[in-house]
Amino acid sequence: MMLVSFRNNRTSRSRSTTVLALLGALLSTVLAIPLAHGHHAFRVVYDFSQTRTIEGRVVRLELVNPHARLFLAVANEDGNEEEWMIEGPGKLALARRGWTDDMFADGEIITAVGNPASAGDNAIWLESIARSDGSVIIDPLVSDELAIEEERRQRIRRSAE
Repeated sequence: MMLVSFRNNRTSRSRSTTVLALLGALLSTVLAIPLAHGHHAFRVVYDFSQTRTIEGRVVRLELVNPHARLFLAVANEDGNEEEWMIEGPGKLALARRGWTDDMFADGEIITAVGNPASAGDNAIWLESIARSDGSVIIDPLVSDELAIEEERRQRIRRSAE
């Protein structure tokens, strides 16, 4: 009788351990999903059906992952300065295209075009930046799309010849 009782307890403990392990794995998976997709939240934060242009002086650049941020002091309608954030791809994507931590001088005046924040915050998602020297910096994702489109056009022209 003791042996049977011992086996039942052991089987019962084994099932409990298995159930707890499965519940733990399920909970871990559920908790990890937002973390895995969290850095793509910019698609919800910004309104990609609109664009906004802002002009201001550079305050600081945070060239970090998953998204870089460039902060500007922008004069509002009353003439008071407000801080605006230009958010864009992360450091790795930008560094491959020549971005550096010191590429903007403090106080440099730039004009930025981007998609405004959906919630009305002082923020835009980077499309392009025009510098005072006339050079233009384009979001790498847009730049890649433009390059692919130009390559497609050239192939069509070559095939028509």
